[in-house]
Amino acid sequence: MSRTGQDVSTSLIEELAGLSASPSRRCIFKVDDQFLTVNRKAYLPEIVAIGPYNHNKGNLGRMEEYKKKYVKSLIKREVTKPKPKYKDINTFVETFVADLTALEHEIRASYAEPLSLSKDELIKMMVMDSCFIIELLKRFDDPNLREEDDRIFRMNWMLTSLQRDLILFENQLPFFVLCMLHDMIEGENHVQLVDHAVLFFNGILPGEGNRGLVSGDLKYNYIHLLDLVHDEWLPSFSKACLREDLKNTKGTEKWELIRCVTELQEAGIRIEKNEGTLFDIVFENKTLKIPPLTIEDRTDSILRNLIVHEQYDEYYPHFSFVSDYVKVLDCLIDSPKDVGILRQSGIIVNWKSDDEGVSTMFTDIYESVVGPSKRDFCYIGTFNQINKHCCQRRNRWMASLRKTYFSNPWAIISLFAAAALLILNLLQTIFTIMGYFKH
Repeated sequence: MSRTGQDVSTSLIEELAGLSASPSRRCIFKVDDQFLTVNRKAYLPEIVAIGPYNHNKGNLGRMEEYKKKYVKSLIKREVTKPKPKYKDINTFVETFVADLTALEHEIRASYAEPLSLSKDELIKMMVMDSCFIIELLKRFDDPNLREEDDRIFRMNWMLTSLQRDLILFENQLPFFVLCMLHDMIEGENHVQLVDHAVLFFNGILPGEGNRGLVSGDLKYNYIHLLDLVHDEWLPSFSKACLREDLKNTKGTEKWELIRCVTELQEAGIRIEKNEGTLFDIVFENKTLKIPPLTIEDRTDSILRNLIVHEQYDEYYPHFSFVSDYVKVLDCLIDSPKDVGILRQSGIIVNWKSDDEGVSTMFTDIYESVVGPSKRDFCYIGTFNQINKHCCQRRNRWMASLRKTYFSNPWAIISLFAAAALLILNLLQTIFTIMGYFKH
């Protein structure tokens, strides 16, 4: 082999040897560029950086002082309570740092991207961010723990921004780090930590959901807080379709997308508000029943981050009920007129913008999403029932009649005027014939 060939071989071998192992699907990823083309700001924190991906970003530095105050308050309360496990602040910090240092490799492996932080920088960040989150959850749950000058709870905008920022896809800590700190304070009571988190995030979710089935070692049940919110905000039908069942599903049922709300109404389908979780969309007795959805400033960001999480999760597309739900709305909403119908039916509660803004939001959210899967779409049965109704000849005729003659007031007036003219001509003909026989 020539010298050049040897150099190329050596270089290639070194590059291949230096490749890190492929990240686990249960990792904390960065958002891919394809999701950032429409609304990049939906994935960026407003006031607080959590974890390494947003660490030391200049516009988020102001919150670092709040973090320090929360960390000090948490540890001080822990070491001064009756019969404390740790004699002073130094002992607590040293114990937590030692525990985290022993797990440095596992912490780094929890992030899909290589981390440039040194060991000390990484561990310090984990201590600060995890203590801040645990203290925030505890203060939210127990107002007695809040200090009088706590601006986070005195200014509503700060709290709502924190709720949003803490479930951003890139703004996460490994959940086992939060569990480790919580164990030091409360003992191994992970259910309590989950309950605190669910309570904290419940107010920003745009509709009702069911809690998951809590079992096993919760330390590794969730990847991070976003994963916890996703798995604790479930449709009612998910209880019969747990992850392992969905993973083995081999559905082959064919289906097609449905029409928008306006066209469904033209086909004789009624639109009504439904009770239950946000995802419980059903079609029965010629009526499409949809639970209410509240749309506010954070809704777009929350839905986008949950959808991206599903796109990266190892169970996608088998457990993508948020993506599937948004696809249903994307089908139903083709124009501001469709939003108006849903709003007047009590299905959309719009606190954000006009009907056109809501219509644009759902179109944009789904622009870069892969799916829905032809096999695992949650609403296959509902879509097939709706399309079967719309394809019936009588319903097609009725839809055509409504579209042609009842689409606007002038068309209705013209129809009645033509009908009246036809009746008058008919009456005139009848009277003429009767007069002829009379004579």
